[in-house]
Amino acid sequence: MADQIVYLPNHGYGNDDPLFVSWFNDIFYVSDKTANSFKLAFESGGSALAQVNRGNTSITDGYVREDDGDAASATITGLDHLEGELVYVMSSGAFVGAFTVSSGQITVPNAVTTYQVGLLYSAKIRTMRLEIPTAPTNQSRIKRINETVLRALRSKNVKAGQEYGGREYLTEMEFEYSNNSEDKTIPTEGGFTEDAYTVIRSDTPFPATALATIVSFEIEERR
Repeated sequence: MADQIVYLPNHGYGNDDPLFVSWFNDIFYVSDKTANSFKLAFESGGSALAQVNRGNTSITDGYVREDDGDAASATITGLDHLEGELVYVMSSGAFVGAFTVSSGQITVPNAVTTYQVGLLYSAKIRTMRLEIPTAPTNQSRIKRINETVLRALRSKNVKAGQEYGGREYLTEMEFEYSNNSEDKTIPTEGGFTEDAYTVIRSDTPFPATALATIVSFEIEERR
């Protein structure tokens, strides 16, 4: 294990300043500060420091902010506008659960310091009809997708596949949430079609960013 070091140029914090650290979802205290970095102590003036596995070379997503003295709470208020609605709660990138708003508030299993609350919605991306810059157009010709590669960034719980005749053939892509883009091959299902749509769907309260689809396909010869 190695001490967790936060690199933050010209951060302005002093030793023993309390900070909320998003990737730990907890309060820590600045220790061993330099102009551009500091370590995280569990207690003010303490010697016990937060540590990470040596195999994890860096944490690329998250934030720190000075603690304003508000204690973590298991009750989230101010939700009067969502009275009676089923809302979904995220905290520090993790899904906490779904709860029904009553009297303008909800109670979550564990105390949270920072969170996002909202209604669940489904996001669907459908590509335009498959075309290549040729003359004449291929729009009316029968096509079949042989392979589609989906490139995504900071994505989790994403499904993708083809759509034929209004029916979706989707597979869970199992992306690793990361700041680095990742390519996944979509299994090909369905049959021949004039449109050759690719569909990307997200039905859970996690981020999903599709960067590109790379398609290999064939066109039925005209006789």
